[in-house]
Amino acid sequence: IMDGIVMGGGVGVSAHGSVRIVTERSMIGMPETGIGFVPDVGGTFLLARTPGELGTHIALTTARLSAGDAIACGFADHFIPSAKIEAFVEALSTTTIDEALAEFTEPAPESDLLAQQGWIDAAYSADSVAEIVARLQASAVPEAQKAAEQVLSKSPTACAVTLASLRRARVAGSLEEVLNEEFRVSVACLGSADLVEGIRAQVVDKDRNPHWSPATIDDVTDADVATFFAPLGDLELGLTAPTTTGDQQ
Repeated sequence: IMDGIVMGGGVGVSAHGSVRIVTERSMIGMPETGIGFVPDVGGTFLLARTPGELGTHIALTTARLSAGDAIACGFADHFIPSAKIEAFVEALSTTTIDEALAEFTEPAPESDLLAQQGWIDAAYSADSVAEIVARLQASAVPEAQKAAEQVLSKSPTACAVTLASLRRARVAGSLEEVLNEEFRVSVACLGSADLVEGIRAQVVDKDRNPHWSPATIDDVTDADVATFFAPLGDLELGLTAPTTTGDQQ
């Protein structure tokens, strides 16, 4: 039940569930690039499977999803008004989940984000963050130009690694495979200057003025990005996908 702010790790412990509920108070997002980090906890798996390039837009801009957006993007399944959540939970003690859902769910609000998929797909289908930003800046759509500013304010390294993570997650064979790779990236991020600087600017000093290194996306090389995906040897997470129903990992 995602009733309120659900960010980062909160998405990881909720959006992989089999029954995911949002309310009119839901605000869902993956804000990692804003602190020099990269979406993890299976976030890239979810983002890579949104309609078109919506997930790329969400990840690079750290856009916040409403209830309607979350359902449209595959982060949630059902809408229940917040005033009915308590009664819904109480009903679960006497009825099945399907019966409770049938009684309390209501039509989901429309997704404003889904309505913008046209310009989002056109821009974010590019193979590099620099080209994505260029397409956004060249767009006649005001929301696209705003998105370009948002991407440029995030860690250039984190954005480049995030884009690579999303493209790799899109072709991955399982959630376990994606989690293994996200773990590699997360470990690499722990040694990066941008994560320290991002947390300083957003959480410690709260001046909202991070000084990224490298400072621009053009200064981030393919070799820089590749280091985040380097094998960890004995430190690998090592999850394997279930081979039969009921396997425990």
